[in-house]
Amino acid sequence: MIDLLSRTAIGARTAAGCVVLLLMFAQIIVVALRYVFSLGWPWAFDLLVYCFFVSALLPALFVLIRDVSVRVDIFYGRWADERRHRLDRFALLIVLAPSMAYAGWTSLATTARSWAVLESSPTYGGLPGYFILKALLSLVFLVLAAVAVFIALRRAPYLTERHDGT
Repeated sequence: MIDLLSRTAIGARTAAGCVVLLLMFAQIIVVALRYVFSLGWPWAFDLLVYCFFVSALLPALFVLIRDVSVRVDIFYGRWADERRHRLDRFALLIVLAPSMAYAGWTSLATTARSWAVLESSPTYGGLPGYFILKALLSLVFLVLAAVAVFIALRRAPYLTERHDGT
């Protein structure tokens, strides 16, 4: 199961990297059109927002599974493995899982309404598909909650080498 999650997380991280490249190129083009040629469209700004949103959400599963989040490590690194496992379990079960489950649950109604009307951008003349972004947000919240519980219930929550970045 963890192998499937790892492969999915690596794929999502790779896709996020591609979206970041698209975001960079689109930003350069939007800025050039706006300030050099005095051209601009609302959908172009929406494209940047959509790309940023997706590129920020997609790597979340990878960060959780591989435990590569940024942290200020004053005490944790010197602790014994069992003590770190207890702290990881506490953080995953008491902090992360409930907060992500709550965020996912409360966002489902808004996402369902958005899908019912196939909501487009709130900007006049913006891109369609705003409902997809809302669905992605709800999905990420719920997946993170479920995976946090799954990881916390393992004998050692994080078996791989910490902070390896791969």
